[in-house]
Amino acid sequence: MHPSPIARLEHPSPIFPRQKTPATPLFKLGASLFLLLLTACGPSLHHQQLVEQHLLSHRYVDADAVVEKNKNDYGDRNLLLYYLDRAFLLHLAGRYQESNRFFEKAADQIDRLYTQSISTHAGAMLTNDNLLPYEGEDFETVLIHLFSALNYAALGERDEALVEARQVDARLNLLNDRYTQKNVYKEDAFARYLSGILYETRGESNDAFISYRKAYDAFQDYKKNYQTPVPSRLGLDLIRITNALHLPEEQQEYKTLFPESVQPASEPSSAQNGEVVVVTYEGRAPVKEDYFIDAPVPDGSGGAYIVRVALPRFVSRPSKIGSVEVTFRQGETLLKQRSDLVEDIGAIAKKNLEDRISRISAKAIARATAKYIAARTAKHEAKKRGGEGAEILTGFLTNVYSLATEQSDKRSWQTLPAKIRLARISLAPGEWEGRIAYYSDQGRLIEERPIPPLKVEKGKPQFFIDQILQ
Repeated sequence: MHPSPIARLEHPSPIFPRQKTPATPLFKLGASLFLLLLTACGPSLHHQQLVEQHLLSHRYVDADAVVEKNKNDYGDRNLLLYYLDRAFLLHLAGRYQESNRFFEKAADQIDRLYTQSISTHAGAMLTNDNLLPYEGEDFETVLIHLFSALNYAALGERDEALVEARQVDARLNLLNDRYTQKNVYKEDAFARYLSGILYETRGESNDAFISYRKAYDAFQDYKKNYQTPVPSRLGLDLIRITNALHLPEEQQEYKTLFPESVQPASEPSSAQNGEVVVVTYEGRAPVKEDYFIDAPVPDGSGGAYIVRVALPRFVSRPSKIGSVEVTFRQGETLLKQRSDLVEDIGAIAKKNLEDRISRISAKAIARATAKYIAARTAKHEAKKRGGEGAEILTGFLTNVYSLATEQSDKRSWQTLPAKIRLARISLAPGEWEGRIAYYSDQGRLIEERPIPPLKVEKGKPQFFIDQILQ
């Protein structure tokens, strides 16, 4: 950690006066708040390592058991993170109903935290935001509804899945209404695409087309802001749905935009087939670290004092995965499809935090100013009551306190994946065997796993979810 000007240590005299230094209110506050900071940062490193070990081995129930057993590690201020971790691990375990109960608790917790107590925020002004209950990053609050939709889709409850998918849009509107300047993350392309799939499987072609078109527009923004390409499969979906709706001009437009996605004449229509949607998660979401900036603040005498404040930034955790291929076999029939990247959570996390960093900076500078004023007042009072030695000791302790408490809020939902990919395959009714293969950027096979045998039925989509931590 870089030394902070506000925490500059003043070398005390080797001989201190024998007067008893009064315990100032700042010291009492500092002692209590510093103890709070020791327990405010969320689950322990050992706890996180155990969860990751289980995830590497695809032991999702065991990972969830670790989180449940260590609930006290989270504490009241990190209750949201506890709900999120349990919800996602149960999602991976295929316990979709239990998962949604925890996602519902997480959403309720976020709604409660919109109204914060003045006293809690006032205390955080003399320490850091770790003292506050964790409210979640914007993208994290949106993903609650996206994963809930996938839970319902996997359960075959398409109406409920659509309700959650629509909640994504409502949540994004609510978040952006709080800000004077709109965030880049104002639309979720994957949620729009998922809505289109769900509408189409219910036979609601008009709504499906609207959702696919909105997904295409949103993926254009994804391409610009997160370097996420428009999924090639979406082109095929747009061409097929415009054909079904007898919209020749729109169909030709999408054939021009997606020349590689023109449906082969020999492929059976989705009306004749069943369908499997394979959603895969890869890698680990980025984590936060501190970085520091220097900012001038008024010193009360017409001059300025330079303070160093801590701000958070997301740092990526490398993934070995470059592509994912899904294969289904029925007798001599073999169908393959490469999954499309539909959500780069790591890129969204970084950009979303960058959008908010000016607001975070203003708050951090105000916090540093409050510490400076409190420290200067404490030194003045100590000198009046205990003399020069008390002033020196007070200066020493307040600077140590400032140094210890100047850290950004580095909490985040760490069980999230870095990326989400999707494959959507139309299959004839009957029994099918499947496999998922994960490849590196160089085309090297990293891991291959079977999909449990599926009984495909006409008009009944099935969702399969898989995860790889590498």
